[in-house]
Amino acid sequence: MNPNRPATSEESRSYARKILAITLPIALQNLLGCAMGIVDTTMVGRMGVAPLAASGAASMVAIILFNFMYGFLSGAGAFISQFWGIRDIKTIRQVVGIVYRSAIIVSLIFTAAGELFAPQIIWLIDRDPEVIDLGVQYLRVIAPSYVLAMMSYSFMFSSRCVQKLRACTAIDICAILLNTLFNYMFIWGKFGAPAWGIKGAAFATVLSRIFEFAALTVYSYTVKDHPLAFRSFSELSGYTKEFRNRVIKTAIPVGLSDGLWGVTCTVYLSVYGLIGTAAVAAAQVVNLVNECFQSVFYGVGSAAAVLIGEQLGQADLKRAKKSAVEFMWIAAVLSLALSVVMHFISPLIIGFYHFDAATNGVLLSGLNITAWTILLRMMCYMIMCGILRPGGDTKFAMILDLIVNWIVVIPAMFAAVLFFHAGLASAMFICYLGEGIKWLFCYLRYRSGAWLNVLTGTEAMQ
Repeated sequence: MNPNRPATSEESRSYARKILAITLPIALQNLLGCAMGIVDTTMVGRMGVAPLAASGAASMVAIILFNFMYGFLSGAGAFISQFWGIRDIKTIRQVVGIVYRSAIIVSLIFTAAGELFAPQIIWLIDRDPEVIDLGVQYLRVIAPSYVLAMMSYSFMFSSRCVQKLRACTAIDICAILLNTLFNYMFIWGKFGAPAWGIKGAAFATVLSRIFEFAALTVYSYTVKDHPLAFRSFSELSGYTKEFRNRVIKTAIPVGLSDGLWGVTCTVYLSVYGLIGTAAVAAAQVVNLVNECFQSVFYGVGSAAAVLIGEQLGQADLKRAKKSAVEFMWIAAVLSLALSVVMHFISPLIIGFYHFDAATNGVLLSGLNITAWTILLRMMCYMIMCGILRPGGDTKFAMILDLIVNWIVVIPAMFAAVLFFHAGLASAMFICYLGEGIKWLFCYLRYRSGAWLNVLTGTEAMQ
């Protein structure tokens, strides 16, 4: 598209189709994953509040790992998207090689931590002896699958950046459905499987991850000239030290920022644990429902990152700035609509769980406060992940996260619970208010234009 003339109606329609082609598969993928997560928590929750709290506590290790890799991939993905804009497949595979190596190293560290320090990790979140025992059982079964999970995740994220989404989405959906089937089999002992309870839930996840990795590998080599399908390891390692450092310098701040966000979420869950085990169980349900509603934003945010990255790679700064405005309007309208929907269906969600009346009350209050803060959180997400990151502007977000989360929000949450006996809804409101603070600073950063960086070396078109 020529940046010096207005887009024609056909170009606008083509661009809209491109947005939908990226948004819908990712949104569907996340939505179905969240829906299956609700089914999983329903299955585990029917065993009692303690097993649900235990699985939630044990899952925080994977959440921190996935958050770190999401951040790292967002930073590295800026290079993949921009080099895809000029169709430089050789360099894309070199970036993917850096990603794979990092994914293996990081996931092995987390596997070791999950196996060696499982009791201590669960204790940090919930001191109930029953929760600790169940959480250790869950964590030690699932930890060895982290390597496969991260390799699959790295491939799928990189596929987004080169706009190859359909097959990955289909494979991920199959893995999610299989995970639900395996949960049913191994939690309750159906179809001749052993009834392993909470260990069965972990084993089901391991089996689904093995399937996903195998299916993605087969797919990548059955598609002719897939941009991520390397034919020799030299294609993944042919980068210079200078180039590797450029990628790492951009990706590590985002990885640390999002990894620390996973740690932050663990601390939040620990705060809820001070309120009680019922609050931990309710928070897990709230987080899953919240993820379901936010799944559409993950699709839109990914579309923003991919397309703005592609435009920056082509050095079309004017189009990138226009796209940023368009995506912010999309996020604002969706946020308001989903807030209303979530508020009205919250009472129906409670019916899925066999909690006591007190836990139901805690859960409803958490769902309501979550519903009416979607706008603050999603506008922050859109600017930080969809606009700043594809331009390689990553250090700013890391510093902002550290200051707001660890100096403002976490101390305020602990103070509210320990000294003012705040409930789950009040603690969550403080947490969400922090996202509003970050949104303000992210918007000022967007206005500064510091994110308009061309990483491919192409001369910029203003």
